Amino acid sequence: MHATFTEEQREVEQAVRDIAGGENGAARAALDAPWSPPAMDAELFGGFGVLGVPESIGGVGSDLVDLLVAVEVLGETLAPSRFPWHAAAVQLLSGGPVVDDAILGGEVVLAPAVDARPGWTGTGIARSLVPYAAHADAFAVVDGDRVWSASAVAVRERESFDPSVPLADVEFAEAGADPRPLARGLERATLVVAAQLCGVAQGAIDLAAGQARTRQQFGKAIGSFQGVAFQLAEAVTARKAAWDLTIYAAWAVENDRDDATSHVHAAKAAAGKAAVFAAERCIQVHGGMGITMAADPHLYLRRAFVLDAMLGRGSVHRREVGRLRVAARA
Repeated sequence: MHATFTEEQREVEQAVRDIAGGENGAARAALDAPWSPPAMDAELFGGFGVLGVPESIGGVGSDLVDLLVAVEVLGETLAPSRFPWHAAAVQLLSGGPVVDDAILGGEVVLAPAVDARPGWTGTGIARSLVPYAAHADAFAVVDGDRVWSASAVAVRERESFDPSVPLADVEFAEAGADPRPLARGLERATLVVAAQLCGVAQGAIDLAAGQARTRQQFGKAIGSFQGVAFQLAEAVTARKAAWDLTIYAAWAVENDRDDATSHVHAAKAAAGKAAVFAAERCIQVHGGMGITMAADPHLYLRRAFVLDAMLGRGSVHRREVGRLRVAARA
């Protein structure tokens, strides 16, 4: 079997790339000024809001892979957009009844609230690492095997390692209105983050490859030296494996395969590892200037670290893969 992207998916990729291309430098600008919604958000919400949304909740039949293709580009360009997180939040709600048109159209912007805040002793529910919480209209809050759309009781902003993805602790009421079953919503949302990580890896590889082609040492481009070429080859291999895993996991989830959960865990773990590895290799290829604030490699490392921590770190997902495989053999 030979799998490839459809013409429509390639058109989505190019359209999102054209939109994100107008925001070059936005991730760096966030280092010096508070984040504000980029112009691309209006186009993304208006034109791509139903990507990957199941028909059961109001979608138009778009496949989850369609959405992953779009958000992978946003990761590659380090776009500081709320769109991937809104899309992830919608995926969390995919196991229930129809979602309001205002949410699907982006008039109401959601943020996913999944990770429990350690040490919380209040009477409500608190979630940490909530992206763009101060700029969200509502939240998709996960609690056990259910999820609901809710407003925040309190938002406490935190210092994000990547200021272009502001994070916060958010407190909610103990019980949300109209809870719906989580079903495969968490798996679908996790793949949205994995796709972004694959994009970050690709962006870091492209930046490093450009440096390797143009930087001269001893009269030769540094990319001709094995010590540089092998690092980039390893990064390319890791990224390709992670992207393949992510796309396959999306297919498995869409087709409700029994092994889908294991593939999702494997994809998220592989994508996080690939993104961090590629960003580190990018810094290495840039040499001494690679560790300076003036160069761009650290922007990819910042985004890789933040995304890797979202919806479960790689170590958590690797343990889950092992647990599921042991259980399957037993």
